[in-house]
Amino acid sequence: MVTVLSIIIGFIFAIYRVFILRMLEEKNQQHQKEITHQKEIAKQYTIIQENERKRIAETLHDEVGSKLNILSLWINNDDTWNNPRSKEIIAQQIPQLINATRNVSHSLYPVNLEKFGLLLTLEELITNIDSSILVRLIVPYNYNKRSISFEVELYRIIQEFLANVIKHAKASQMHIQIRDTKKSLTIILSDNGIGFNNDRPLKGMGLKNITSRIQSIKASHKWKSIKNKGTTLIILHLK
Repeated sequence: MVTVLSIIIGFIFAIYRVFILRMLEEKNQQHQKEITHQKEIAKQYTIIQENERKRIAETLHDEVGSKLNILSLWINNDDTWNNPRSKEIIAQQIPQLINATRNVSHSLYPVNLEKFGLLLTLEELITNIDSSILVRLIVPYNYNKRSISFEVELYRIIQEFLANVIKHAKASQMHIQIRDTKKSLTIILSDNGIGFNNDRPLKGMGLKNITSRIQSIKASHKWKSIKNKGTTLIILHLK
C-alpha cells in the first residue's frame, strides 16, 4: 500500500514538475517574443527618424536653400532697388521663405502641441493643406489631454495618413474622427480615394511609419479599403 502511494505521489510530482517546466518555457518564449517585438519597434523608429531627417534635409535644400539663393541674387544686383518688378518678386519670396521655414520647424517638432493642445494643432494642420482636398475634424465628445509624447505620436500618425492621402489616394475628402470615452480613445481616419487591395501586405514607408507609431503607443488598429471607394484606418487605445 505504501509503495503504491509512493508511486502515485511520485507520479503527481513528476506531472507537476513537467507542468512547471512547461509554464517556465512558455514564459521564457513570451519574454523572448517581447524582446524581439521591442527590438523591431526600435528598428522601425530608427528608420522613421532617418526618413524624417531625409525629408527635412530635402525641404531645407529645395525650399529654403533655393529661395535664399534667389533672394541673394536679387539683393546683390544693383538694378534690383530701382526696379519695381524686382521689389515685387522679393516681396513674394519672403513670405514663401517664412512658410517653408515654419514647415521645417513643424517637421522637427510640433511646438503648438504644448501651447494649444492636439485639437487646435490639428486644426492648424488642416488649414494649411492644399485646398484641393476637404478635411474635416470630427470630435463628438470632449477630448481629454494626454501626455505630450503620446499626443506627438498621435499627431504624427494623422499627419502621415494625410500626407499619403494627398500624394496617392486621389481623394477629394478626408475625415478625422476622435472619440474619447471613459474606456477608450478611438481615432478613425478615412478618405474617399482610390483605396488599395486589403489582401496584399501594406507597402510604402509612410504606411510602415504609421504602423510603427501605433505600436509605440500600445494601440491596436485595423485597415479597411475598398477599390475606388476609399480607405479607413481605425485606431483603438484602451485606457
